[in-house]
Amino acid sequence: MGELLAGVGRRSVAPPLGIKTAGFYSREGVVTGIDGDLSATVLVLRGLGETVVLAAIDLCMAPQWVVAEWRTWIASAAATRPECVLVNMSHTHSSGALAMTQPEFSYQRELLERYRGMLAERLVEATIDAVADLQPARIAAGAGESRVGIQRRETGPDGYVFLGEVPDGPIDPSVGVLRVDRLDGTPIAIAGSYGCHTVVVGPRAPVASPDFPGPMRELVEQTFGAPCLFLQGGGGDIMPCWGMGHETDNTDANERIGWMLGGEVVSVAASLRTHVRRGDRVSIPSLLGPGQTMRPLVPVDGETCTYLGARSRAVELDLVALPTLEKAEAILAERRAELDAALAGTSERAVTIARHFVAWAEILVDAVRTGRRTAPMEVQAIRVNDIVITAIAAEVFSATTRTIRERSPHAATIALGYSNGVLCYLPTRDAYPAEGWDVGDRYRIPDQVFQSYLLPVAIDPGSEERIVDATLGLIAELA
Repeated sequence: MGELLAGVGRRSVAPPLGIKTAGFYSREGVVTGIDGDLSATVLVLRGLGETVVLAAIDLCMAPQWVVAEWRTWIASAAATRPECVLVNMSHTHSSGALAMTQPEFSYQRELLERYRGMLAERLVEATIDAVADLQPARIAAGAGESRVGIQRRETGPDGYVFLGEVPDGPIDPSVGVLRVDRLDGTPIAIAGSYGCHTVVVGPRAPVASPDFPGPMRELVEQTFGAPCLFLQGGGGDIMPCWGMGHETDNTDANERIGWMLGGEVVSVAASLRTHVRRGDRVSIPSLLGPGQTMRPLVPVDGETCTYLGARSRAVELDLVALPTLEKAEAILAERRAELDAALAGTSERAVTIARHFVAWAEILVDAVRTGRRTAPMEVQAIRVNDIVITAIAAEVFSATTRTIRERSPHAATIALGYSNGVLCYLPTRDAYPAEGWDVGDRYRIPDQVFQSYLLPVAIDPGSEERIVDATLGLIAELA
């Protein structure tokens, strides 16, 4: 008989004061306070000789190679394989930076390296706790909807796309919910997934914060008395409905959005029953008249684990055409001149941006000299009974998560981005400039500034379609 075991562990991952944050180029200064519980929560599932791990961490971003190291250590702690470990980042723009994703902060390298090491230690510790907590369990999944996200790719009168708000624009409103219970129906853990940039706590707030997933988790945990995992979905083109907070104190908006999303997670989780089900119709004479029947709740029995497995693969995505070496070197010279000018001024923001673009231009020149033509992006799929969770190592658009769910053969499919590292944005084909992507243009919409992810040039416009097909292929392998 297949038995499912589940356990959960949690550790704080609040960064040290004085660290730079990732995500906002316009944020100046360093972290001077901690606003909310930044955490790493690990859910371990074991059954039929297999073990899978879901880890949710309050972190903006990390490269795939760093998260690959973390997954190896987590897998060792859980006695499983790295491909069975999924690390999902909430993408809060108020977490600490990592030196390899923010080269302009290299002057803080020692502090950033200690922070990266602390994250790895806490993830492993939470995994060890989760394994020690393993107990007989059942799992169920459901879905709701929330409109706390808004399409952010707005087109101006000049025809250019910029970072704005499109109230009637497309989003993925799906709220995916996992409920993991003990055999008596009491919860071990609740997971809620939604796709939206975690940027309510804006660039003027000098704090580290989990952003709206913090109050969302608090609401769910107060309701059920069990840890809650926030899983980031397709938030690449989605902004919170109240946008980026420009106030120094964003508490009100942050709590409201977190509570709105948390309320939907609570509603869906409360509807999921793992220990009882509707039984056959029976007659209850004391309540009903002759011939009348009703369906009472009866205990659930049978196997609790019918399938548990995971697959992953790296897809080598094509890059668009590289410029000539002469042009690449000219761009590098321009970026270095911009840095010199910024250093002569008084704007921290200007220096930060200039340093980053110098680092990118050096990578561009190297790519031209070595003939680099591709970049790898990992996709992953995990199946638990008839529930499927997919993960992509990118800032995924809302259309992509919708497409994966619609094309998945499993009704209960939760599609995630920001998982197992992040290569770059993964725009849909129609999101690219009609005239083609230009290496010399910084654009006004982040998903076209591939330079921010230190890619020499953009990934090919057909990349999203290839990633969707690869993800669906992994789901098919798990059949």
